Amino acid sequence: MKKVKQSLITAGCVSIGSQLYINVFSDDFIIALAVVIFGICLQIYPALNPIKLSILTGICSPFFRCIVLWINSGNWAESADAALPDIIFYFCFGIIFYFLYYKNPNKNYTLFWTTLVLCDALSNAAELAFMNGISYVNPTVLGTLFMIAMVRAILILMICLAIDSYKSLLTKEEHELRYKKLMVMASVFDSEVYFMKKGIIEIEDVMKKAFLLYHEMDNEKFPEELHTLTLDIAKDVHEIKKGYIRVIKGLQDNFLSDIKITSLSIRDLVNILETDVEELIKQKNKDIEFIAKLQEDFIVKEHYILMSILRNIVINAIDAISGEKKGTIQLELWKNKEEQSYDFRITDNGSGIRKEDMDIIFAPGFSTKFDEATGDINRGIGLTLVKDLVEKEFNGSIVVESQADEYTQFDVLIPISCFEEN
Repeated sequence: MKKVKQSLITAGCVSIGSQLYINVFSDDFIIALAVVIFGICLQIYPALNPIKLSILTGICSPFFRCIVLWINSGNWAESADAALPDIIFYFCFGIIFYFLYYKNPNKNYTLFWTTLVLCDALSNAAELAFMNGISYVNPTVLGTLFMIAMVRAILILMICLAIDSYKSLLTKEEHELRYKKLMVMASVFDSEVYFMKKGIIEIEDVMKKAFLLYHEMDNEKFPEELHTLTLDIAKDVHEIKKGYIRVIKGLQDNFLSDIKITSLSIRDLVNILETDVEELIKQKNKDIEFIAKLQEDFIVKEHYILMSILRNIVINAIDAISGEKKGTIQLELWKNKEEQSYDFRITDNGSGIRKEDMDIIFAPGFSTKFDEATGDINRGIGLTLVKDLVEKEFNGSIVVESQADEYTQFDVLIPISCFEEN
C-alpha cells in the first residue's frame, strides 16, 4: 500500500510539473520541470521499481498534458500527437535507470548524477528519433541534450542532497531528544536504586527484630501459633529483601550499566533537565516558563544524583503552580565564595509552603499533593530523597525559604570540591 501511494504521488507531481516547460528544437519537443520531479522521486523512494514507476508516470503525465492541450486548442488529434511521444521518454528513462543505478549494489551520489545525465539525454534522444527520425539526432543535437541533462541532473542532485541533509538533521535531533530522555530516566532509576538500598537496611533491621522476638518467645509461654506467625513474618521480610536486591541488580546490570557516563558538564546537565521540564509542563498543560541562569561551568561525575536533586525540586515547583496562573520557575547557579560551595537556587511563584509545614517538609511521607477526585496521595519521598542525597552524597546542605501563596526558594549548597573545574 505504501509503494502504491508513493507511485501515485510521483505520477501526480510529474503530471503537474509537465506543465512547466520550454520548447526546444520544435514546438512539440519540450524540456519540462517534470523530469526534475521524476528524478527526485526516484531518489527519495528507493524501494520503487523504476520500470514500473516509469510505466505509470509515462501514462499519467502525457495523458494529463494531452487533456490540458486539448482544453486550450480544442483539437484532440493535435494534442495527442504533441503529448504522446512523452511516453517514449519515460519508458526509456525507467529502463536505463533500472540497469545503471537501481540494480547496482554500490550506490553513491556520483553514480546517481551520472545515471541521471545518461537517462535524461538518451531518453530525449529516443523521443526525438521517434518524432523526427533517427537522422535528426546528430552530434549537435546530442551535445545540446547532454548539456540540458547535466543542468537538470545538477538541480536534482542539489535538491536530493538538501533533502538528505534535512533528514539527517531531523534524525540527529531525534537521537539527541532520545538521549536526553534516557539520561533523565537513568537519573530517576538511579535515585530509586539509592532509595531501595536505603530501604534494605531498614528491612534488615525489621527482620532482625522479628527473629529476636521469635527467640524471646521460646523462653516464654506463648501459644505455638504466635511462634509460627513471628517466624513467618521474619521469613516474609527476608523474601522482600531478596526481591529488592534482585530489582536493584537488574537495574544496575541491565540498564544503568549500559548508559553509564563517567562525567557531564553542568551546562549539558541543565540542558537535559530543561528539555525534560518543558515536556512535563506541556503534559500538565500549564503556562509555566522555565529559566536557567548559570554563572559557572564544571564537570559533574555524580550527574545522575545531581539530576535527581534538581529534578525533584523543579517537579515540586511545577505542581505548586496552579493551571490558571502564569508561572515562572528559575534555576540559578553561582559560586558562593564564603561557603566555598556552588549555590543551586530554584525559585517558583507557586502556592508556597505554609509556616506550620516548614519544619516537616523533608519528613518521609509528608506530601501536600492530594487528589480530591481519586483520593490518591503522593508517596512523599521526593524532598526526603533530595535532602538525603544532598547531605550524604555531596556533603552539602539545603535551605528553604517560602511565603504562602507567593513564592518558594530552595538553595542547594554543594562544596566546590565535589566537582571538577573546567
